[in-house]
Amino acid sequence: MTRAMMKPKTLSHIKNMVGVLITVVAAAISAIPMSAQEFKVENFRYLPNDISAFINPVRDLNDEDCALLKVVAPTDFVFSTPLGIVKREDKTGEIWLYLPAGSRKITLKHAEWGVLRDYVFPSRLESHKTYEMTLNYPRVLPQELTYEPPSAVTIRDTLVVTRIDTLVVRPPRQKIPLEFDYTAAIGVGGKAPYTYCTLMAAFMKRHGGYLRVSFNGGTPESVEATCDRHGLVDGRERFYSGATRRNVYMVGGGAIHRLSGKIAIFEGLGYADNTLDWHLAPSEGGGYVRNSYFSHKGLTVEAGIHYRFKRVILTASVMTLKGTEWFGSVGIGIRIGKDDIRKILTWK
Repeated sequence: MTRAMMKPKTLSHIKNMVGVLITVVAAAISAIPMSAQEFKVENFRYLPNDISAFINPVRDLNDEDCALLKVVAPTDFVFSTPLGIVKREDKTGEIWLYLPAGSRKITLKHAEWGVLRDYVFPSRLESHKTYEMTLNYPRVLPQELTYEPPSAVTIRDTLVVTRIDTLVVRPPRQKIPLEFDYTAAIGVGGKAPYTYCTLMAAFMKRHGGYLRVSFNGGTPESVEATCDRHGLVDGRERFYSGATRRNVYMVGGGAIHRLSGKIAIFEGLGYADNTLDWHLAPSEGGGYVRNSYFSHKGLTVEAGIHYRFKRVILTASVMTLKGTEWFGSVGIGIRIGKDDIRKILTWK
């Protein structure tokens, strides 16, 4: 009789214990913190109409203009890339990251929402271009405020303020050594085309200067008179033997600028005195008459380019004499560094 009365109570007790166990297990699972990544890249696109990176360029360690990545996210995100981050600017509602051209990956970190490691861009970032990355992250909605009667309550707590930022480490810019360039060129031009030689010496770091001398080896001599384009002297026809004498003397100088490790451009001003003399026939008594149409002197303007391959320099330039005569020249030369000059001066 006693076993029959205790059986229903035992079953009920077991059911109660199972219910309590399930409740405890569920509470323990819900108490485990979730550490998985809670944000992702929702959109990445190129902004063809945004010229922020072109108007205010930022240069990397190779002296090349960076690409600009605008991240639409709160400012407590931290970023890193294999090529580094040249500069970071926190704007309203977004973060501007200046990245070296050629960057392909980026890692995003947040203290609460986890890490998105090695996100791959659709293509390598290019200089002067602006891109936008939009993140999808948890939004914290404002809670409803409920009115409670004021009460005198004293609260003691510890306030901890944590600032998370991206540290940009930029080593000092590498010093550019002083170099000397020496070139020799052949030029041609003028109304009656003629050739001449040019010797040029330049010195520079990132910027510098140059000196140039051009000549054709002629010797200035006196003339008996001056004729026009057709050989008339004071309106009177003269007879000529057909021999001519050309004298070319041009000097100049200016500035030269290094654009990269191989290319430099230069521009400058100078003075030229180019003459053409016609030889009179023996029946006219010989001697020379200067042709005023083909003879010019005055201010010259020049611009050109240097291309360097190791120590060899290839050069090309264009020059005009008062806009009336135009000349072009090409040449070759050698580059000598500061250490090479020191060795030459101390050589025994």
